[in-house]
Amino acid sequence: MIKKFKMLFSVSNVLNTWLKADLPRLPNKEGQRVGVHSLASDEYTCCWQVHIIDNAYKSRHKTIIACEANSRFIVFIPVDSKLTLDELAARLQMEWQYSLAETLKQLRAIPSSDIAMLLSELAELHMDTHWVKNTDLSISGHISDAALWVSQTLAEQGLNELPSDLCTDLSIHINTEKKRAKNQKQKFMPIVKMMDYCQDILMEPQPLPAKPDLASATHTASESAAENSTLVGNNIVQLSDYRR
Repeated sequence: MIKKFKMLFSVSNVLNTWLKADLPRLPNKEGQRVGVHSLASDEYTCCWQVHIIDNAYKSRHKTIIACEANSRFIVFIPVDSKLTLDELAARLQMEWQYSLAETLKQLRAIPSSDIAMLLSELAELHMDTHWVKNTDLSISGHISDAALWVSQTLAEQGLNELPSDLCTDLSIHINTEKKRAKNQKQKFMPIVKMMDYCQDILMEPQPLPAKPDLASATHTASESAAENSTLVGNNIVQLSDYRR
């Protein structure tokens, strides 16, 4: 297992201002505009684009939206007061893993014991957190779509802020919908790509076993729990196969 792992949080100008942070920019690449570098996660670095929106015009209630670079996995954090970078890092770290576990649990794609194993393995990674001021424009559209879901949900339910359970529900819904990215030829489901990524970073550097067919277990977001519960055989992800 990788003992040290870098978490790179790329924050928008709006969030940087709200945090009152003086964050560095990513090193400029030739021919690319400053502050709009593309992000890509790999086995050593997990990249997130992070933004903040007002729940209403000039409201103190806001929602932080984070999107993982490769999978477009979305999480939400409701806030009504300033956070330090350390506080936000802890919230983001907790929320994406919690949302991952809850999505897998609702889909019934893997046993609960394997979900617990996955969280335990992730907790053993040494997360080295880095912050930069940057906006990946290819991710901005996904964050804008997620922001619309927040605004519509608040309006429909007459709320000023999203309670934590509603944040989770929204995350589950969005992360089980098919998406398309510029660098992806086919549509994909965020939960599938995020699960694949987690298995990759937890895997020993050895010949890779065949990827579990989680996609077939989650082929539509509107499937009933009863349908998902029928998954058997090779459609069950056995995380014990990926133990270090």
